[in-house]
Amino acid sequence: MKTLLIPIILTVTSLFVLAEEKPKLQKIELSAVGNPPGTMKFAKTEIKATAGSKIELTFKNPDVLQHNILILKPGTKDKVGALADAMLTDPDAMKKNYVPKSSDIIAASKLVNPGGTEKIVFTIKESGDYPIICTFPGHWRLMNGILKITKSE
Repeated sequence: MKTLLIPIILTVTSLFVLAEEKPKLQKIELSAVGNPPGTMKFAKTEIKATAGSKIELTFKNPDVLQHNILILKPGTKDKVGALADAMLTDPDAMKKNYVPKSSDIIAASKLVNPGGTEKIVFTIKESGDYPIICTFPGHWRLMNGILKITKSE
């Protein structure tokens, strides 16, 4: 009986440990400004999350224009924005959702049509200020914000 009890106790204990290691899911919403139409701005310029948690960001587009949303490594907004500008000459840019190829991109959505919604899921382990931009042609200079990641408690 004792030989059966030990494996059961170990299994139950490991299940509790594994459950505690699962990262917390943080749900965040961000939307484009829809009124006046064509404003090319996010409704919030700053959103917050905790380092190490799984983030589910829901992006809503109430605007008349298509938009996407990219989460970038700190300090790379202008660099990735320039790559987005360069996509104007790429015949496949629309198929690529106007998301340039860059290791500075942590997460990116597809192009979101007017009235549409898109979810992206990602995890950021380090605290800091992570730029958020829309890379549809001509948008990133106006349509940007910050995802502020703080240390977990």
